[in-house]
Amino acid sequence: MLVMDFSTGLLVLLFVIFALFTGAFVRHILKGTQVPYTVALLLLGIAIGLLQRADVFQSEAQAFGESLALIAEIDSHLFLYLFLPTLIFESAFAMEVHLFRRMFTQIALLAVPGLMLAIWLTAELIFAITPDSWQWSWAICLMFGALISATDPVAVVALLKEVSSRKRLETLIEGESLLNDGTAIVFFSLFFTWVTATFSGAMVDGITSPLHVTLEFVKVVLVGLIIGLVVGWLCILWIERVFNDPMIEISLTIAAAYSVFFIAENFHVSGVVAVVTLAIIFASIGRTRISPEVAGFLHHFWEMMAHMANTLIFLLVGILVAIRVPLNDIQAWQMLFVLYGGILVIRAISITVFMPALKRLGIGINFAKAAVLCWGGLRGAVSLALALAVVASDIIPKEIGDRVLFLCAGIVVLTILVNGSTMSLLLKLLGLNSLPPAKQATVDKAQTKISAELHSMLPVMMTNEFLKGADWEVVKQKAQLQLYDETIDNESISEHELNVAYKRRLLETERKHYWTQFEQGMLSKQATSKLVEAVEAALDGEPCIGPRTFIDKTWQVPSWFASFRSYQWLNRLLLKFYFNKLALGYDIARGFIHAQEALESHIHALAPNESSAEAVMDMVDANKKNTLEKINALRESFPEIIQSLQSQAATRMLLNRERAVITEQLKQAVLDKPEAQRLLMSVEDRMQALQKQTIFKSTQEQRLVNDIPWARSLCQETREQLSTLIEHNVYETGQTICKTGQPLNKIGIVSRGSVKEHWSVMNNEAQRQICTNKGPGESIALLALFTSMSNTHCESETPCDVMWIPCDKLKQLMQKDNQLTLVVCKLMKDYSI
Repeated sequence: MLVMDFSTGLLVLLFVIFALFTGAFVRHILKGTQVPYTVALLLLGIAIGLLQRADVFQSEAQAFGESLALIAEIDSHLFLYLFLPTLIFESAFAMEVHLFRRMFTQIALLAVPGLMLAIWLTAELIFAITPDSWQWSWAICLMFGALISATDPVAVVALLKEVSSRKRLETLIEGESLLNDGTAIVFFSLFFTWVTATFSGAMVDGITSPLHVTLEFVKVVLVGLIIGLVVGWLCILWIERVFNDPMIEISLTIAAAYSVFFIAENFHVSGVVAVVTLAIIFASIGRTRISPEVAGFLHHFWEMMAHMANTLIFLLVGILVAIRVPLNDIQAWQMLFVLYGGILVIRAISITVFMPALKRLGIGINFAKAAVLCWGGLRGAVSLALALAVVASDIIPKEIGDRVLFLCAGIVVLTILVNGSTMSLLLKLLGLNSLPPAKQATVDKAQTKISAELHSMLPVMMTNEFLKGADWEVVKQKAQLQLYDETIDNESISEHELNVAYKRRLLETERKHYWTQFEQGMLSKQATSKLVEAVEAALDGEPCIGPRTFIDKTWQVPSWFASFRSYQWLNRLLLKFYFNKLALGYDIARGFIHAQEALESHIHALAPNESSAEAVMDMVDANKKNTLEKINALRESFPEIIQSLQSQAATRMLLNRERAVITEQLKQAVLDKPEAQRLLMSVEDRMQALQKQTIFKSTQEQRLVNDIPWARSLCQETREQLSTLIEHNVYETGQTICKTGQPLNKIGIVSRGSVKEHWSVMNNEAQRQICTNKGPGESIALLALFTSMSNTHCESETPCDVMWIPCDKLKQLMQKDNQLTLVVCKLMKDYSI
C-alpha cells in the first residue's frame, strides 16, 4: 500500500473535491424545498469550520483537517483573482443587454453615487459606535465602509429566477452589484492606501483630497473600460475567423475574462469594470460572431463555472468565518448586531434619497421593487476578500485587522442567513412571488393550447396495439392531464395590460425565431443582429408589433454617402458598400417575413380576445405587405443581387441539412466517429467558404459596359477606354440625381433600376414639358456634354445604379472615333421631341 504525503497542491485539490461533492449533495437534498442553496452551504461551512476549530479532524481525518487549515489561510488576492472573473463574466454575459442598456442610468445611479453615500454613512456610523479603546480613525472607518458596501445578489437573483421571472428587477439588482463591486474596490484601494500611509508615517495630504479621489476614481474606471473594450474586440475579431470550434471559442472566453482582470489590476485600475465590459461585448456584438452551434454550449459552460465558483465560495466563506474570526470579544459582538441593523437602514436611506430619480430614469421603479433592493443588499465574497487583504497587511495592526474581519464576516453571514432566507417571504408579502397577472394570463393561454394538444393525442394512443390496455384514468392522473378552461377569468386585469403582455409575448417569440433562423443558417450574422436589436427596441416601453419603420432604414443610404461621390477613387468602394447594404436589407426583409409568418400560428392561440387577435393580424399582414413591396422593388432593379442571395441561402440550408443528417447517422452508428468527423469537416469547410463570398464581382465595370446597347457597335479599343472612364453612383428611391440648371460635367447611363427624366422643349414659342422613364442601358443628362450643365431633372424611381462618363474625356474619345460621335448624336435626338 502506497503511503501518500499530501503536498500543498494536493491538499487544495482535496478541498475542491470535497466542496464539489458537498455541493452536489446539498443541491440534491434541497430539491423541492424553499431553503436557498447558498444559505445551506454557508451554514454547512460554518459547521465544518467550528469542527476544525475544535480539532475534530486532526485525529479522525488528518489530511482533510490540514486542507481546511490551508484553505483558511487563503490569500485575499488569490481569492479575488480566482473567483471574481468567473462570477462577474457569467453574470454580465447572461444579462439581457438591451435591458441593461435601457436601465444603465438607474444602475449607475445606485452603483456610484448610491454606493458613495452608503460608504460615507457607514463610516459615520462606525466612527460613532466604535469604542474609544479600538482607536479606529476616520480613514479606517471609510475603508471599512467601502469594503462592506459592495452587494452580492447571488441568492436573491437565483430566488427571483425561480419564483417570478422578473427580468427587469433581476437586471437592476445584478447590474448594480456588478458595477458597485468595481466602485467599492476602487474606493477601498484609495482608503486602504490612506490607512497604510497613516500607520507607516507617510504623507497623506494628496491622498485625502477630494480632487485626488475623484480623478483617481475616473482614471481607474475609464482605463478599465478601455482594457475591456480592446481585449473584447480582439477576441471578437479572432472568433469571427473561427468556424464551429467550441474548444477555441470557449477557451478564448475563459482566457479573455481572466486576462482583462489581470491586466487591469496590474495597471492598478478596475478589473471588475474591465470584465463587465468584456462580457457585455460578448453578450451583444459577440452573440452573432460566436458559432451558432457553440452558443448554447458556451452559456451552459459558464453557468457550470459560476455554479462551481459559488459552491466553493460559500462553503469557503463559512469555513473562513468559523476558523479565523475571533469569537471571544464581547464588544465586537455588540458592535456587529448594531452595525447589521445600521447597514440595513443605510441601504434603505441610499435608495430612498435617489428614489425620485430612479422612478423617472430607465424603466422606473415602485415601492415593492425598492423594498426588494433594500432587503436584497446581501454582502458576500468581495467584502470578505477585501477584509482578508486588511488582515494580511503587515502595516495595519493585527487587532484592527482581526476586528475588521470579524465585523465583515459577521455582516456577510447575517445578511445571507437572515435576508437571504427571508427573501421568499418578502416577495410573497409584496406580491412579487408570481408572474404579473397579465403575463400569467398569456402563460395560461399557452397552457390551454398545450393541454388541448395532449388531449388530441389520447384517442390515437388508446388505439395503439401496445398501449390500448393501459388504465387511462390512472395515466391522466399521473400525467396531471387536465383540460384547462378556455374562458380564463381576466376581469381583474385591464384590457390594456392584457394587450401589452400579449404583444410582449409575441415579440419575444419573434426574437427567438430570429435566433432559430440564425442557427439553421437562414440568416446572416449582421441581419440577425439588426433584427434582434429591432425587436428589443419594439419591446422597450409600449410593445410595438407594427408598423416596423426599421425595415425602411435598412435600405437607406447614409447621409455621408453623397459627400464621397465626387472622389472617383472611392467609387468602387462605395458601390461595393451599397451592394452589401442592399444585400443586408434583403436578408433582413426575408428573415422578417419568415418571422411574421411564424407569428401567425400564435396570434389567435395567445390572444386575450378576438378583437386583439384581429388587430395584431392586421399589423402582421401590413408588415409583410410593406416588406414585400421593398423586396419586389429590389428584385426589379437588381435581379442579380436577389439571385446571388437566394443561391447563398439555398446553399446554406442544404449544407446545414447535410450536417444534420451526418450527425444523425453518427448517433445511429451508421457512421463511425472518425468517418463522420471527416464528412463534417468537409461540410464546415464549404460553409466557411460560403461565409466569405461576396455578391460584388471584381469584373463588374467591364460587364456593365458591355451591357450598354449603344456601346456594342463601337470598336473594342473604344469600349475598353470607355470602361476606364466610368464612375459609379447609386441612388435610393425618390432621390434627386441632377437638377435643371445645375453645373454638370458628365453624362449618365442607367445601369440598374429606373430613372424619371424631365426636360423642357420650345414648340411654336410655347414651352412643353417632357417626362420619360429611363431603364438599364439608357442615357440621361446627355445635353451636359455641350452645355456643362444639367438641362434635365432626373430622379430615381427605384433603387438604381448610374454610370457616369466625364464630358471632357468623352469628347476626346469622340475626336478619335467618329462612330462614337455618330452614336452620341443619335442619342441627342431624344431631347428634341
